Amino acid sequence: MANRQSEVNIGNAFDQAWEALLEEDDGEALNVTTGEGSAATITCRLGYRAAVVLSEKEANDAKDNTAINDCQEREGKFHGDTRVNVLFAGKAADVDNEDNSSSQPAVALVHNLSQEYVLHSLRTSPLFEKYKDTATNDNKRVSLISLAHNPETQIAAYLMNNHHQESKTQLLQNARVYMKEALKAAFIGYEIAVTEGLIDGYGVDSNGLSLQPNHDMHLSWRDILECSVDAYLEVHGNENSNERTSSLKTIRLPGNVLETRGLEVANEICSFFGTCGNNGEGNNPSEEGLPTFTEDQSDPLVQQRQKLRKMRCILPSSVEVYVTRPLTAYPHGGTGWDQSSPGLSESGGGISAPPAFLNGDNGSSTESDGKKIDAKHPVRILDYQVESGPIGLPGELSWTNLHYKEYGPRPSAYQPILNAVLSHFDADAILEASLERELTVEERETLEGCKLIRDMVHDLDASLDTMKSFAAYEEYLVNVAVPLIYGSFEELDEESAGMLQLFFRVHGMAVRMVVSRWTREMLMGGWTNIDPVDDQKVSATIEVDKDQEEKMVKIRQILGFGELKGGYNIPDSTTLQEFALKNLLDENAVKGVVVGCSRPEHVLEAVRAADTSNSE
Repeated sequence: MANRQSEVNIGNAFDQAWEALLEEDDGEALNVTTGEGSAATITCRLGYRAAVVLSEKEANDAKDNTAINDCQEREGKFHGDTRVNVLFAGKAADVDNEDNSSSQPAVALVHNLSQEYVLHSLRTSPLFEKYKDTATNDNKRVSLISLAHNPETQIAAYLMNNHHQESKTQLLQNARVYMKEALKAAFIGYEIAVTEGLIDGYGVDSNGLSLQPNHDMHLSWRDILECSVDAYLEVHGNENSNERTSSLKTIRLPGNVLETRGLEVANEICSFFGTCGNNGEGNNPSEEGLPTFTEDQSDPLVQQRQKLRKMRCILPSSVEVYVTRPLTAYPHGGTGWDQSSPGLSESGGGISAPPAFLNGDNGSSTESDGKKIDAKHPVRILDYQVESGPIGLPGELSWTNLHYKEYGPRPSAYQPILNAVLSHFDADAILEASLERELTVEERETLEGCKLIRDMVHDLDASLDTMKSFAAYEEYLVNVAVPLIYGSFEELDEESAGMLQLFFRVHGMAVRMVVSRWTREMLMGGWTNIDPVDDQKVSATIEVDKDQEEKMVKIRQILGFGELKGGYNIPDSTTLQEFALKNLLDENAVKGVVVGCSRPEHVLEAVRAADTSNSE
């Protein structure tokens, strides 16, 4: 919702896809257009926005001019604006420019879930304006759902603004109350928007849902239900409570084959409503909240469960749970905080630093070289495509899992190209000349440059098997390796430049193979020999490498992924992304998986995974 032009682009893309569907003559388009209910659902997240930072005078001059930047309204325009980060520090006017036309204001990342902001955003949204008229149709083409994005950000903001308080336990309790009030305000705005026909329902998209309950940034799914009940009563009162319910529709949370806490939460929600599976059918709703003699009736958690049980008539009969970032696993949920060391510490005499996204710190002052997994460089549950033929000649692309199985842990051209590059930069001619005469300044610089290049290539080769992040490796090349090369030579001849390009090309493929293999081994947890032995998909006898199992268990614990008893059965013929998506789609508590697709082939991979799963 932060960029209005993006909303226009989404609407245009949807219209193009819709027209393409109608042109298909396979009967599917007819089923979509004539079936009951909505043919498609557009879901948008609301909470963060990029806002221009103006002085008080500039803000008064700008007033309600939303075209002041491409971001959306200025910081501080709405009650509840909380600065999360600075996206652009601003630019001062040129000294010679008297009218200040060359100056550019700073831009801040702001988070807001106030009722005022929610209603303003929905009422002025080009996307929602485009499709809201379909709300009166019996066979509605588009269903519109708005999601409150990362409500737990309000916890972090409160902690940051009130960290001087002495009682750490009370501070965290106050922060959670503050967050729930903000979420309730957002839900009140959503309930009003539903009555106005702007949206069909609302929900939450939160990283905090998948964090452990003892984590400062944890968000409880019961808090979401409670805020939904309170918002409904605020807007509608008790009238018609037997005929109408809260418009809460969707909960989205992170989950994957490494970060399994999200799947546990999805099952808890499923159990509460008793509606597991893609068909919305399941067991009876849970009986939690029944008064017992063993529970402490003054416990807020007990009171909350009893309240939800009493107000079940206001809650919807089910809430759909979707899993986000299925192929990206962040250490400790991406917060940078170990679950055993929460952000508030009663011992040690102080409060820990706020999350990295609040103070603009990426969590590390040193350049990553691809060997370390951190909040900026998470685990990508992917196999990559690499060239299977000789480098420089036309060849087919092969997935890293299949390439490993056929050719081993390195691209077939890797060793020959490595040897050729080292030989090219050995500077033998200059070394021989140094035995007979004094070298020129240019020759000495060339000799030193060749030594630096050879040392760099040797180091990259020696550290290859320790690589864990391809994205971090690419950053290392851009920020360290390339500047080193240009700093060593004033100008590279065409042959030398070509040799280095060839090396980095094949070395990049080797890094992809190492990274994907390391990820696969961590998921398998020491299991071996698990490829199917026949066309009936009967698995071979599973063997366990105990040393490897202990090693991978330790790695998962260090990264905060929790315990995984045993390992996953991943056939060598299956890519990691296909396995990961299929695994999630087979979860009864998961309605669907939200996959980021930046290329057409990504869409096809996701569709293939869905076709091989047991989900509908």
